[in-house]
Amino acid sequence: MEIVKKKGIRSVFSVKEKIFLSPHYIRIIFDMTEQQVKKFAQAQIGAHNKIFIPAAGSEEVLFPDDAEVSGKPASVKRTYTTRRIDLSKKELWIDFIDHADHGPASYWASRAVAGSKLGIAMKAGGRPLFPEKAAYFFVGDSTAIPVIATMMEQLPTHVQVKAILEVYGPEDELKLSSRANASVNWVYNPQPDMGSQLFELVRNLSLANHQSFFFFAGEFETAKKVRQHFKETPGWIPANYSVVSYWKKGASEDESSLERSEDRRS
Repeated sequence: MEIVKKKGIRSVFSVKEKIFLSPHYIRIIFDMTEQQVKKFAQAQIGAHNKIFIPAAGSEEVLFPDDAEVSGKPASVKRTYTTRRIDLSKKELWIDFIDHADHGPASYWASRAVAGSKLGIAMKAGGRPLFPEKAAYFFVGDSTAIPVIATMMEQLPTHVQVKAILEVYGPEDELKLSSRANASVNWVYNPQPDMGSQLFELVRNLSLANHQSFFFFAGEFETAKKVRQHFKETPGWIPANYSVVSYWKKGASEDESSLERSEDRRS
């Protein structure tokens, strides 16, 4: 069932294939029907989209309004990046991190098989992921790799891009592609719940603010420090940087989403 709303599109997708990109990364490839191809043709790849995971003990995807009508538990909602939509192959990709704590999304992905169902909601259209600049700096932890990889693929040939990506270990380094002049520095953090070195790395970067765009995504407290750093650095205006947090240490997305949203507006 597809429902088109003013703010986006949603549908229930079936798993076509599951690929282990590394010990901690799972790519789920979903089949797209002809109707889904038409509905999602203008979807914004790399944007913050929503997935709806069947409730515990169920394989049925129930969006909140459907659950209210049926009286059954609604599917669990999480924020995820849609990695790619291939309209010619009728495929949609989402990359999941297999966390040790097995949150609902990674728990679902680790057990998904061909035919498993997932609800996906996306925005139709939307603003570009980044402005036009001569240079780009992307920094993020393991949760940021899907959106950073997507941005790197969209950059033109004449720009410079440097990325610093934090993963569990060398076995989780992924092959990222870009037409731009790109370099990737991998840093290792086997226990991300215990803290990150990313803020210190960001603080020591030499950035040309008038020609550059900076993007950071990761844990809430680290993102908060990075955002404050740019607010206090002369010459940087909000249009030239973007800082988002995808998770918070010791809190589920349900517990941390309001705080993360308020922090982005501050």
